[in-house]
Amino acid sequence: MPEQSRGRDLPRTLTASEAAALLGVSVATVRGWADQKQLPSHRTVGGHRRFEVEELKHWLAARGAPVPERVRRFVRTGGTTDIQPCPQLARELNSRTDAVVQRVVDGYADEVPTWGSRASAPALRRSTVRFLRVATAALETGNVDRSVDRAEIAGFRGAMQGDQGIAVTLELMRLAIALGAEAEDAIGGGAVTEPLAMQSLLAVLDHMQAAVMTGYQEAIRARYGIDEFDMPGTHLSGYQE
Repeated sequence: MPEQSRGRDLPRTLTASEAAALLGVSVATVRGWADQKQLPSHRTVGGHRRFEVEELKHWLAARGAPVPERVRRFVRTGGTTDIQPCPQLARELNSRTDAVVQRVVDGYADEVPTWGSRASAPALRRSTVRFLRVATAALETGNVDRSVDRAEIAGFRGAMQGDQGIAVTLELMRLAIALGAEAEDAIGGGAVTEPLAMQSLLAVLDHMQAAVMTGYQEAIRARYGIDEFDMPGTHLSGYQE
């Protein structure tokens, strides 16, 4: 079994809550297993525990447990998931985090009813910043895979909580609108001069939205024991197991 380690730059790592959602157990169980070194985990430089997807697969396989569908990786078909890196746009959007958050928060008004219960301003800020960091990381490196992984996990975790899964997709849509507005302002004002910057941002958001919906589908399968599930009007033909 892999030993605990510190400071490793791990690909596709999960928090304890994400690992718990994927394995179908409680966060306390995941932490207990990790403390007892029954479940492979790693520590970041800051001391935070992280779990690697590939190690979770091996851990399950070693115990004769089938790897749940939700732990299997979804990959794009018909081409690469890499895009043209846009580090300039990534840094500019990160510097505008407060403006992006404010756009999302201001998008709600008590006079205008919306679907479901409205998240609090702090909760909106947390989800907005989380998705913003995922998007800008993809723009910085040009590698969309990590964005897809994280967004898929968000969709899965949300759907396991019921209607929250739909809320995740709606929040991502509002973030996309806010990011597009800030990106347009940055490009129009000359702060970002990279070619195809807006197109790259939209591509990243497309991947993230599709991944959230994929995670949502996997959660529905897990919750209700359905082998195959396609949301009405939605067919994620771009993903395969």
